[in-house]
Amino acid sequence: MKKKTKSKSSNKYLRLFNKYSKTEYSKTEYLTEKQIKKLMKTEFKLVYNKNIMNSFMAIWSSNIDGKQVITKSTFVKLFKGPDGFFRDITL
Repeated sequence: MKKKTKSKSSNKYLRLFNKYSKTEYSKTEYLTEKQIKKLMKTEFKLVYNKNIMNSFMAIWSSNIDGKQVITKSTFVKLFKGPDGFFRDITL
């Protein structure tokens, strides 16, 4: 019986997500706004003003425990399709 494997492209996105979703105690299933800003600055050399970041979080984030966060499934969608925020970035 063959084992199912994920495609390499999704592994790249998940690897990047896991790199920045780490906290002191455990891995979380989401990125906070501070973590996504750090990811954008270090990996893609992107810095956006406060208004664009507020719009980004309003459109793409989910509420978990009263905080706006980017979930793992949403993070992968940021790189896909005609509407993704990072649609022009390839890994």
